[in-house]
Amino acid sequence: MNINVKPAAVAELKKYEFGESEGVRIESIFIGSCSIASEYHLRIDRKKEGDDLFTVSGIPFLVSKESQENLHDHIALDFNPAMGYKLTSAEETYRYNLKLERA
Repeated sequence: MNINVKPAAVAELKKYEFGESEGVRIESIFIGSCSIASEYHLRIDRKKEGDDLFTVSGIPFLVSKESQENLHDHIALDFNPAMGYKLTSAEETYRYNLKLERA
């Protein structure tokens, strides 16, 4: 997996302090419904078994194997003060208006 963190998102994420074994979790949860749908979350969390750690611009990112199955190989994270974080890939926009929360 390749995570491209846009400069605005890097600047915003550098405002946070991460404890030992913590990082920004990018989470994609498949929802069983009559259509193909997933929920997306962005939170500061501790590394868990089955997580991969990606360090981008000095920022630790955590992505579980399950989430990686629901995301494309190349994803991007951007930030707009009025719209929050935006998670995308070249193929689709996963979600606008993501808020960074602490788990």
